[in-house]
Amino acid sequence: MITNFFRIYLPFESFQIQRFKFSDEAFESQKRKHNQDCSFFRHGDYIYASPRKGCDLEVGELVTVNVTDHTNVVLSLIRHMVFRAFRDSFPDRVPQSFSPLRFFSTKVEHDPMKRLLPTDLRGSIAYPRMIEVEARCIVEQGMPTFGLLIRSRQRWQFNLSLEQLHAQGFELKGRTVIETQVIPGLAGVLAPDESLLGEVMEVTGDDATVQTNEGIVRRKLDSLQLQRSRHQIGDFLEFRMGQAKATQLFKAFQHERKQHEGPSAPLVEAQKVANWFCEANSEPRLYENADGFCFTISLRNGFVGNSIQLHRTNLIFDFGPGASAATPLAGLKSYGPFNAARFERNDLRLLALCRPQSRGAMTEFLGRLIEGIPESRYFQRGLKSLFRLTSVRVEVRELKSSFPEAYEEAIDAAIQDSEQRGIDIAMVECPEVSERPPARENSYYRARAKLMAYGIPTQGVKGEHLRKRSEALEWTLGPMALQIYAKVGGTPWRLPASQSVDREILIGVGNALDRPNLWAGAEQSRVVGITTFFLGDGSYVLGERLRSVPYAEYFEELLRALKSSIETLASEYAWKQGDSVRIVFHIYKPIKNVEADVVARLINEFPQFNILFAFVTISTEHPWMMFRDFENQNGQSAATLCERGDNLVFDEHHCLLQVRGDKDRPNRWQRPPHPVSVKLHERSTYKDLKYIMQQIHDFSFLSWRSFFPAELPVTVFYSNLIASETSTLSKIPGWNPAFIDRHFKRKQWFL
Repeated sequence: MITNFFRIYLPFESFQIQRFKFSDEAFESQKRKHNQDCSFFRHGDYIYASPRKGCDLEVGELVTVNVTDHTNVVLSLIRHMVFRAFRDSFPDRVPQSFSPLRFFSTKVEHDPMKRLLPTDLRGSIAYPRMIEVEARCIVEQGMPTFGLLIRSRQRWQFNLSLEQLHAQGFELKGRTVIETQVIPGLAGVLAPDESLLGEVMEVTGDDATVQTNEGIVRRKLDSLQLQRSRHQIGDFLEFRMGQAKATQLFKAFQHERKQHEGPSAPLVEAQKVANWFCEANSEPRLYENADGFCFTISLRNGFVGNSIQLHRTNLIFDFGPGASAATPLAGLKSYGPFNAARFERNDLRLLALCRPQSRGAMTEFLGRLIEGIPESRYFQRGLKSLFRLTSVRVEVRELKSSFPEAYEEAIDAAIQDSEQRGIDIAMVECPEVSERPPARENSYYRARAKLMAYGIPTQGVKGEHLRKRSEALEWTLGPMALQIYAKVGGTPWRLPASQSVDREILIGVGNALDRPNLWAGAEQSRVVGITTFFLGDGSYVLGERLRSVPYAEYFEELLRALKSSIETLASEYAWKQGDSVRIVFHIYKPIKNVEADVVARLINEFPQFNILFAFVTISTEHPWMMFRDFENQNGQSAATLCERGDNLVFDEHHCLLQVRGDKDRPNRWQRPPHPVSVKLHERSTYKDLKYIMQQIHDFSFLSWRSFFPAELPVTVFYSNLIASETSTLSKIPGWNPAFIDRHFKRKQWFL
């Protein structure tokens, strides 16, 4: 495997460095005096100081530090020396941050907008590549390995102040704006801090009145900039160029990006950046401080023999033997859904809510959804045939307006008229608005809350999708049919039953960040979602535990839910005294010891079972990239995207796993898939990393939101959705969380 991690070579096992006892006063005093010539950083009770090459400075006692035992000190030194090398080489370039070191590329080919914008706008708007360089330490063969983790991303720049925009006649009212503040002592060293201040209410002379989370404030126009969003930049380009030319420019911009950003482009760029830091044309650049600490950076970024062979995921489509397939569509076409023979809602009744001007488009859309598109390669068989339904009966109701009250009125009328035959699911046309309104004023969420109070799951559809051409619609209809079947209680497929003699429960813990807006100072709370519990075959159990709670209540809720669930499962599945029980947690964040303490308390309450547990953090928010390495026809090394199941094991606790491969994308215009980072907590008593990786690999194909594997296993993916949706619904007047426990115990309403 090839990664974006470039190893660093240290020519010693220990080194000497100065340090002195930490105090705020001493730290600030030394930085003021010697920050230009010396690196200062704190670890524990000490401040460590390392003067740059050629500077004889004594500020503390000299101590000997072992590399293996003090990796944090080594990392801090590497970060300071890499940053200093960049600043010395490019004194006119101001980095965006220190760690990771972030800076913008100045190459013309790294900014597609430079070739597309009119000459008079090229200095105002840009979309350059921002490069990130971060020192990291991993464990290889039981020893620490240091390296630079390098990646790059495109970022918008909008270099006009509100004063300049106002002088041009651009409307500022309603725009969200950024305020910058120079970091004390770091002017010209690091870019100023930025904060999203709020929304402009009015402009008077040279001042702007801005609505913020701290109230209404006034700022000078020349001290503010527009938030660099695609929407606001697009509005400015329309103002300057006209709508037609601006639309044409953005189409050309998208085409330009797709043409020049191939699947392996991020790795190629990372290798180029690493080559500069390595400077290996003649010999590697030597990074060295006055105290003798030194290192070189290599271009070695491959890992050999660090992978585990995982089995292909087989999906099961019937209770009996033989009904298995490697992909969902193949299995559904051959065998139908898993519970087709026992499904209670084969005569599906669907309520459709739409605007009067959308009735024709809605009915045509529903016809294709139910019957399929015969000429389609992907969705020839519709909802009825694919999921073995007897019939799908549709009632279309027209809305009187796009206001939430009109949606609620139409729902009440439909329920009253259909009391005898009932409604299984509702399809709701989402109003077309440029920005999503708050939940209380959001017509779709108001309709969703009203329908769920009646026990009816919902499926939203945008007006633009109703009018798509058949060849483009197949990518919308397929996942929608799958979601509808799951929302009404169907089980499209499962995993093979576990053959282990151990009892096993999987628990997913996700989260959502709840805040009124993205402005600075917004009050925020983290909502934690605890999903339904899973058995080893992917079947859902204990649906009544489906809930989300504020983070402060998370641990008690976790303990209560676990205790109740184990009691219920032990009774339902006839667990015996002495049985071994594995509890595997899939969690969105690295856990602290307090979670392990919660489980330890739980184990003490069930002395009759031998309980093993594993805390597994599964994350897509990481800077790692992973590619396959092979030799092409010319004998040269080349890289391709990874496929599903590819993995890279760093140590017994940490690995990268590709749960969605290059072939698992509906089309090649989608973003290339990245691996997930899997970390096993050291206090886990169940430590079989290979088994855990296989389980994550399999559970990523249990998502019923799409026929393709999800980027995360459903344990985390579903719990994130639950936390987000319940957090939003809680803001709707009259919403009661009991609706979920009452009506949706076995339904994936959150898809």
